[in-house]
Amino acid sequence: MQRLKQLWQLRKYCKLPHGAVRMNCLAALIGLMAFGILVLSFHATPAGAGLDAASLAGPQLTTGPAPVIASTTGGGTGLSSLSMDEINQRIQGAIHGSKLAMQLHVALLEVGKQRLENFPDYTATFFKQEKVDGDDLQELQTLQLKLRHKPFSVYMKWLEGGDVGRQVLYVEGEYENRMLVKFGGAKARLLPILKLEPTGALAMKESRHPIVEMGLLQLSELIIKYRKRDLGLKDGVRWQMLADQKVMDRDCHCFIVEYDSKEIEPVYRKSITYIDKELSIPICVRSYGWPEADSLTADPQTLDAETLIEYYGYKDVEFESRLTASDFDKANAEYKFRR
Repeated sequence: MQRLKQLWQLRKYCKLPHGAVRMNCLAALIGLMAFGILVLSFHATPAGAGLDAASLAGPQLTTGPAPVIASTTGGGTGLSSLSMDEINQRIQGAIHGSKLAMQLHVALLEVGKQRLENFPDYTATFFKQEKVDGDDLQELQTLQLKLRHKPFSVYMKWLEGGDVGRQVLYVEGEYENRMLVKFGGAKARLLPILKLEPTGALAMKESRHPIVEMGLLQLSELIIKYRKRDLGLKDGVRWQMLADQKVMDRDCHCFIVEYDSKEIEPVYRKSITYIDKELSIPICVRSYGWPEADSLTADPQTLDAETLIEYYGYKDVEFESRLTASDFDKANAEYKFRR
């Protein structure tokens, strides 16, 4: 393990260039570290250790079993005799519940964060389901999303769930730095356009996070902040990495983090993050809160169903087609915002 720590510490001295070269270097470093842990020890923690396997289940969520590590007793099987699939399986098993899993979690998000910073804008289908201020869990909502990084701008239209047809427009520095809200359905003809402070009580009535924190870049930064903190905790937190998962029709790595008590993490009991293998971006996040004090639920699936407080998903993310100023203009004829 001492040699493994030295491998990880090498990253501090790597002066990585910006852009694609930097992302390639980070990817290579991740691979080197993974290979290092395999070479140093074939006797990894058995699959499922550190987290109860049954606790991985959740509503609308499927996580496959952790990779099984074959025993290396007798005869001494060398790496040269293994297929690439067998080597990959052993790497995944060695990483599965180790500290390296959390370090890889952060490293992948850092790669994705830089990639996102290099794209000026994108479109996506956005899914959300939240529990706000003790209210019941909202129904699943599907939104059309357009987002620009500079100036930070967001356009959303509700397609399914919630107030279908509702539109929200926010442009940093425009419209008095307020978000414009046009109601959906018949209310759109009867009620005026609202101008709301992004962090005001009315704007936050149906959301756990303000619109100024919307998007994949902000989500990545928030998860990185939590995971770096978790790495510094001496105890009270457990994690797993599950490779070769699929969500939103995309191949992903799945990272599960659980806390032992509210004293360690007052808001979240458990978090599941799917990171797109190709893009290194978090396309699906499910977060669970703490059960009521009088709850006697012991079944992990039921517990997750009762304590889901946040679900965010991104599908059909499109980075290549550039958005224009009209996409964030209230005068856009498609939006029909009244002046």
